[in-house]
Amino acid sequence: GVAIACCAAAGVPVYEYSPRRAKQNVTGWGAAPKEQVARMVKSVLGLAETPPPDATDALALALCHAHTHRGLRPGEPL
Repeated sequence: GVAIACCAAAGVPVYEYSPRRAKQNVTGWGAAPKEQVARMVKSVLGLAETPPPDATDALALALCHAHTHRGLRPGEPL
């Protein structure tokens, strides 16, 4: 919550995605188990090893955001 409040105070846009939406975006199935999400993150990013669970979650959200807002440039309205 503090991070979101700090971003809002600084005028930094904040985006939120549900776990189901991130899983759907990365694996094609919103109910995918964490292991499947981890394998897809590893594959999509061409990583040599599967990242730890917290890193996998963060990377899945980053991929979801990149796919959701593909083509946007900094400062371009949504």
